[in-house]
Amino acid sequence: MHSTALITAVCLVICSCLLPTINAKKINYQNVKNEDDCSLWVAEKDEPKMPIPFTSNGKRYAIIYPNAKGRLDVKKGRSFKLSCATAKFASSELQRNGTSEVLVTCVGIDVLAYRGQTYRYEDFQCDGMPKSELRVTDDRCQPANYTVAVVGFQTDHAFLRLYGMCFDKSTKNSLYTWYDARAPYYDNHQKYSKRPAFIKSKELYGNTDVNRKYTFKEQKKTVAKILRSDELADKYIRNDNQHSLSRGHYAAKADFFFDFEQISTFYYANVAPQWQIFNGDMWADLEQSTRSKLSKGNGTSTHVIVTGTYDTCTLADVDNVQQPLYLDLPGAIRVPLFYWKLHYDVDAADGIVYIGLNNPYKEIDDSVYICPNICPDGYHGRGYQGRDHRNNKAETGPGRDHRNDPEPDANDGLIYCCTKKSFEEVYGELDPIVYRQLM
Repeated sequence: MHSTALITAVCLVICSCLLPTINAKKINYQNVKNEDDCSLWVAEKDEPKMPIPFTSNGKRYAIIYPNAKGRLDVKKGRSFKLSCATAKFASSELQRNGTSEVLVTCVGIDVLAYRGQTYRYEDFQCDGMPKSELRVTDDRCQPANYTVAVVGFQTDHAFLRLYGMCFDKSTKNSLYTWYDARAPYYDNHQKYSKRPAFIKSKELYGNTDVNRKYTFKEQKKTVAKILRSDELADKYIRNDNQHSLSRGHYAAKADFFFDFEQISTFYYANVAPQWQIFNGDMWADLEQSTRSKLSKGNGTSTHVIVTGTYDTCTLADVDNVQQPLYLDLPGAIRVPLFYWKLHYDVDAADGIVYIGLNNPYKEIDDSVYICPNICPDGYHGRGYQGRDHRNNKAETGPGRDHRNDPEPDANDGLIYCCTKKSFEEVYGELDPIVYRQLM
């Protein structure tokens, strides 16, 4: 008994020594002036493990976002919360309080007060990145009563919603996702280089192995079944980083500032099958254009960004009959024909919808314009990068000559735009839930 107790005691001492500790006495307060507000930041290597900064006002919660230089500006004397969500604080001193959330007050510069002690902002690191979770709610969306799910972060006393989605369980597809653009919006974000694995919600997808459905091998196998031809599948699905189906984000990773927010976009419910040539070129350009517009319009209005898909991409089978594409036969995980993005101005109660063609093998004709185009020259006036959109011929740059492809592209990419009203006349009115504040 005595030896067991001794071993346990030694283990506890060793474990406590392994945890970071905080020595508040080392802080030099002489540099903190009475009028100094807080300007909080940490080294880039420490950013992934910093807690979620947020404020609360009754039942309303809001994440605090940095300024254009990436620093959190907090007025002297103002209190706010820091939460590690699913993680814990790394320091043994903070862990002893038995909480993953603290209420701190700005003392000045990078000094914060907590429970009568003062610490530097960097002292509040978590032992891991705050992790998000996807929650299926009781809300319903669109006339067909689809499922509403939200992605956010559970703190000790609140669930901080980041974005929502309208999901069709029968076809295992999100119709659209939406988020409230932070305001003011600066086109900057933390640089988290590690690409995480996508997460599947069993409540939405059941036992479907979604990851396997997206693999190149499985795509080609599925398309061969649909078209009843291995040869056609070889023509259409090619391992050239352009002519296979990627996981195309609805809510884009780079739209969000914090590392923990960016990682939270890697849910299968936040993606749909998107041809890689479209994903990495025109659609990525539209995403960047959206961020630039939000940044230029800083402080003038509040915006909601809604991103969705419409209709089904088709390819010609052995009888030259167009067949709809799905990754999960017979009719789930649809390959959409169009991606769309609504840039909605809350104050004006109106917006513009940008629509992109997600099929490199479809000829451009009147059928691809589902609503009157108010951007006759294209939203940016060009086709795919490095290709001449005026005559639809590939230029001679490396990797860009498509004239000798097994199945040459039938178009050079297309994104156009419509009024919200004309788009909804075709798509149907978007559910009012997208215009409610998430937090």
